[in-house]
This record gives sequence, C-alpha cells and structure tokens, in this order.
Amino acid sequence: MASPAKLQEKIANQPSSVQKPIEQKKQITSKIQSPESTQKKMANIVSESAQPRPPVITGFVVQPMTIAQFIDKTGKPLSEVILFLLKKGIVAGRNQIISDEVVAELARHYEIPTTEIAATTIKDQSRFGTILGKPQEARLPVVVVIGHVDHGKTTLLDFIRNTRVAAREKGGITQHLGAYAATTKHGSLVFLDTPGHEAFSLIRTRGVRAADIAILVVAADDGIMPQTIEAIKTAQSANLPMIVALNKIDKATPAQIEKVKQGLAQHGLVPEEWGGQTVIVPISAKLGTGIDELLEIVVLQAQLLELSANIDVPAQGFVLESKIEKGLGLVATVICQQGMLRVGDYFVAGATQGKVSALIDSAGNRLKEVAPSLPVLVAGFEALPRAGDAFEVVSVDVFKKHRHAITSTADVNKYRNATSLVHDNVLSLIIKTDNASSLEALLGAIRKLHGKAFKEFNIIHGAVGPITESDISLAIDTKALIYGLHVKVESNAVVLAQKKGLVIKLFDIIYKMLEDLEIVAEQGRPVKMVTKKIGEAVVLKVFDIKNLGVIAGAQVKSGLFSRNGKVVVFRGKHKVGEGSIKSLQRDKKAVKEVHAGFECAFMIDGFSEWQVDDRVECSLESPE
Repeated sequence: MASPAKLQEKIANQPSSVQKPIEQKKQITSKIQSPESTQKKMANIVSESAQPRPPVITGFVVQPMTIAQFIDKTGKPLSEVILFLLKKGIVAGRNQIISDEVVAELARHYEIPTTEIAATTIKDQSRFGTILGKPQEARLPVVVVIGHVDHGKTTLLDFIRNTRVAAREKGGITQHLGAYAATTKHGSLVFLDTPGHEAFSLIRTRGVRAADIAILVVAADDGIMPQTIEAIKTAQSANLPMIVALNKIDKATPAQIEKVKQGLAQHGLVPEEWGGQTVIVPISAKLGTGIDELLEIVVLQAQLLELSANIDVPAQGFVLESKIEKGLGLVATVICQQGMLRVGDYFVAGATQGKVSALIDSAGNRLKEVAPSLPVLVAGFEALPRAGDAFEVVSVDVFKKHRHAITSTADVNKYRNATSLVHDNVLSLIIKTDNASSLEALLGAIRKLHGKAFKEFNIIHGAVGPITESDISLAIDTKALIYGLHVKVESNAVVLAQKKGLVIKLFDIIYKMLEDLEIVAEQGRPVKMVTKKIGEAVVLKVFDIKNLGVIAGAQVKSGLFSRNGKVVVFRGKHKVGEGSIKSLQRDKKAVKEVHAGFECAFMIDGFSEWQVDDRVECSLESPE
C-alpha cells in the first residue's frame, strides 16, 4: 500500500488510455456523494478502454462458488454433488456458496485438473465468477473494518458517521456485522463493521469477502492480538488491499508504536517508512486525530482499483446477516455487487427464496430500488437465509423451481435433535438468538467447548426469534436448559416456565453466556483429592485412660497437626500404624490445630499401640 502522494503519482503515471477513465470516474464520484444519488443510473459510462478483460484460465480454477456454478463448469449431476457433500457433513442447496476448500475436495473427487488464477485477473471477475462483458458504471467502494475486540473499530465508524453505535453495543463489543453508507468530504463510502470476539470469526470472514478494501484497526497501547493476526490472514487470503489504522495514539508511547510496527512486519505488513508497501496511519478514533488522512488514502486506493458494476443485469450479492424484525418478518442485510435491486423482485438465497416486499437503507429510509455496494435490509424471505449465502434476483419460473426443489428435499433442522440424550454427563440445550449470524457463531463456539468440560453439550434446538411456549414445552420434555442471546421471552412462555419451575437464562454478551455454559458443564465433575504432609510430631508420653482409650502425648516438631488430618505412625524406619485423628487437645482443651513447638494430645481411629519416641506424620487431603 502506498502513501497518498505515491498513490497520486501512480494515478498520474498511468497510460493515457487508463488516465481517461480514471478522470471520468472522478467526475462520476463527485456526483455520488450521497447514497440517494447512487440509486439512479449514472449517465457517464466508463470508456471501452477500461473494460475488464476475460482472464486466461488454463484449467479449473479453485475459488469460492455456488454449487450451481460448479455444476455449470464441470457438468456433474446436481444430485450427485449434493449427495457427496452430505456424506461429508455439508448441507447445501443449489445456490449455496461453498468455500475454496470444499471446491478443491470436489475437484479431487471427480479427478478434475485444477489451476490457480493469476492475481491480475481476479479483479476482472465478479464475486460470482461471471465475466463482466457489458459497459460498467462506477460504484461505491465497500470498506471492511477489521481487528481485535475493543481496539476501536466501531468507535472509528462512530466518528466517521457521527453516531454513537459503540455506546449502544452490549459490553462495548460489536456482536453483529454492521453495514453502513457514509458520506465524507472525500466521497461516499460503504463501511462494514465486524465483531472482534473470537466466536465471530466466520462473520468476519464473510465481511471481508464482500469488501474491496480493508482497514485494519490496531490499538497502539495494546499491540498485535490473536484476532488481529486472524484478521490479517483473512484479508490476505482474500487479496484485499489493507490500510492500517494505528488507533489510540493518545494513550501510547513511541516504544509501543514501534513494537506494533514490528509485529505488523512479522505478518507481512511492512510499514512504508521501512521500505514496505503498507500505509500506517496514526489515529485517535475517540478524538478524531488522523481520520481525515485515513479517508483520503481509502478514496485514493479505491480510485486505483477502478471499481465498477453492471446495473443492467439481475442483482447479485451476499447475505451479511438475517433475523426476525417486528413488523417486517424475516429479513436479511444484503450487499449487491451487480445490478439494481428493486421492490417486487423475486430472488433466491441459499436454501430459501422470496419476493422483495421492502428495502430499508442503513439510515432507516424505505427505498424502491438500491444500487450496487449499498447495504440494504431486504424483507420478503420465506425462511431465514444463512449469513454468507449468495443472493440473486431471478425470474418467476426459476423462483418457483427453486421453491419446489427446496420443498421436496427439505433439510431436517440440523440444530434439532428430537432423540435427546438424557444422562448425567450430557447437558441438553435449547438456544435462541436474535439473528442467524449470532446463532451460527454461538453454536460454533459451543462446539469448541466439547471435550474441554466435564459434560458434553447436546443442542436439542437452535433457532432465531423470541423464546416461545413451544420452547418451554420442549425443554420440559427433554430436560434441557434454555439460553437466549439478545432475545425476549413471550409472556405466555414466562407463565409456563414459572409454573413448571424452569429457569431461562438470558444474555446480551456472547462470552458471558459461554462462561456460564462452562460453569454449568463443570458441575458434577468428581473432585480429585491429593494427600499432602502438613506436620510432624514425636510421642513424649502415652496415656491409657479407662473407658476412653489410649492417648498419645506429643510435641509438634514442624508444620502443624489438624483435627481433620490423618496420621501415619513410624517406629524407627518402619511404619507401624495409621488412622484419622478423632480428638485433638492442647492444655486439656479441644482445638482445631496445633502448631510447631507446642505439645498436644490426640487419639486416632484404628491404632492404640503407642510407644514413646514414635514419629507421627500428619497429612491433609485437598482438591488437586
């Protein structure tokens, strides 16, 4: 990544055939300073010299794609491919996007020669693998903000958008993938805010996939953290240009800043001042320091990428997250890379489909149509899609065929196991969350706990929406615990739960829920006890008291003797007896402990053959 001056120089040094479309793009960009203006078809068309060229592909290219695309490229039967994936534990429909790893596994199964696509041709393809052969129109850059939890990602967006999202986030962390259109003095941009907590790694990956540029936020006073490294690797694997925002410089020392730069260099992000290509912009998201320079660099980088879209094709994009919205029903946040999305369009998304009944932008405004790159809340889904599903506008016939195929091969709810395992070391759970992304992240985090806790987790049911009366009935029948994340309990469900004495646990922060699950799963674990020597004494005198027994009078030489202890008796080098102390006295008074240097008298169970000079070791059992 180059500095603003170097980026400007790169643009200036472009051949005239390339400079011309870039100048045209600047003219277009100046006209799209707000999301509303991008809804209209732009009159300025990029010249044919800027047209993307088809990539030279010598074999089957392994990259994320839908199952339908894999079938089109290879000619393999749909049923055969889906059956193979099912055997691998992957449930996916025709329009479900599968990762490059799964594509590679399919290619190996069918013995299809594969090749890697040249990096220079990646930008000439759409996210769906289709070559854009029609005149392209400029579109807004999509910028994903990534980094470790609490390093200031959302606070940075707060300053840019002049809002207070971070203050409303539970626990100060972003737990959903936020998508926002923002207008700056450098131009309009679309920002994706991703959660930093490790449980949301899959959501972060999907946010990166939908973006054009990544801003890596690193707290200067905290340095490189686990999720920072994960974010770097994710962006690098997606070939995203990265700009580093070194946040909280008002709290950091020069030594801390230098340490962060060293850590970045170790992960392939060599700072520009060290001879590398990574621009590092010192900022304070809280105070606003350096943010103007950061936005300038983002806009310059977007100009170099020459981002464009074809708005004359059916809309295509990705589902970022899905949930149930009061008054709208099943909705999903969608970003399209191609085409205009309009109210009334029929669409398919993963294993579901629907008809657009409403479009709502990030400011809460209802729209009739939306241009590429702009995030929008889409209402009209027939079932909740999964985050990361491909979203595509289709004809009525394709819509009906997809609905019929999904209905005839309906998947059993993979989060539901009606034959619950009910025994001591299995913890049955019913999980409800406010959206599908949180549900997926939570279930993934619970799976990671398997084998670490005493009890195993058995997910009886996992779904999106409030906790209902049917959830309570299911919990009673299966002896399951109910956990809710960002959800409420319906009034009739509250009444039934109270009547049956069922406890419902509700949380606003995912890691608090996971901590509680770990505590509950550890209950009942057998405590392993260890015996530790705590003191030693020598017998000075033996008392044989009628109707009471034989008492040893001794002096504690080291440590202490405890009323709850056990003793081992040695005579010379030989062990002659052992037992538990049943009475311990000092100065004819019962005591709990006697320390070194004091005399005491005690009786033990199971031994009475005391002799003067016997050596007695006292020990206690305690948890390991």
